[in-house]
Amino acid sequence: MPVRREQVAAALQYLGDKAKTVQGQLTPVQSERQRIEAEIRQTPWFREFVAQYKEEPDLSPNADYDYITAWKSGIRPERDPYDQNRYHWSSKTPEGVMLKKPGHSTLWKTNFMDQTGENPDAIGVKTEQQAQEWLRTRGRK
Repeated sequence: MPVRREQVAAALQYLGDKAKTVQGQLTPVQSERQRIEAEIRQTPWFREFVAQYKEEPDLSPNADYDYITAWKSGIRPERDPYDQNRYHWSSKTPEGVMLKKPGHSTLWKTNFMDQTGENPDAIGVKTEQQAQEWLRTRGRK
């Protein structure tokens, strides 16, 4: 099975995060990650998330969304008119790299949009089960 570009990038990031300099200082990768996390924490999205969920979002490499790659790709959270105008992040980079990891609660929406060209929220599809039914009854594009 061929290795995907995002898998290689994740592995290199992981290895970079694990490496330390001889004096215990942060590596350039770790330093950049800390800088980006600090910038993300200053966004209206971050404040909105904390107010809504009463906890900070998981910005770590183990999170179900790759915030660091999103930020480095120029992606910023935007208001979503289908979710009470709350902030949301894009599912993919402009180059098409998936930012949601397996297990992300709305990964099915991205897959639905890829298959149909339709935003499930715009057509009233609210659950993965409804999406599967929609695909069965209307067919795939």
